[in-house]
Amino acid sequence: MVMCMLKTTVLLREDVYEMLVREFGKRNVSKGINEYLFEHMFTENQKDMFAKDKWLQKAGTRDLRDHHERDL
Repeated sequence: MVMCMLKTTVLLREDVYEMLVREFGKRNVSKGINEYLFEHMFTENQKDMFAKDKWLQKAGTRDLRDHHERDL
């Protein structure tokens, strides 16, 4: 697997930028962003991106308002 570094522009809030500079230094802000994204997006314990949001999961019959009418 070949890793390629890409350049892009990221707009950060001032407080987020200051925190990154304190943590990683001015020359390593990109390194800090990459580490954070890798840790939080590609963890092994996370099954998929959509498992976190309850509204994206399938609704069961207990969530339907008129489920008693459907069981005729």
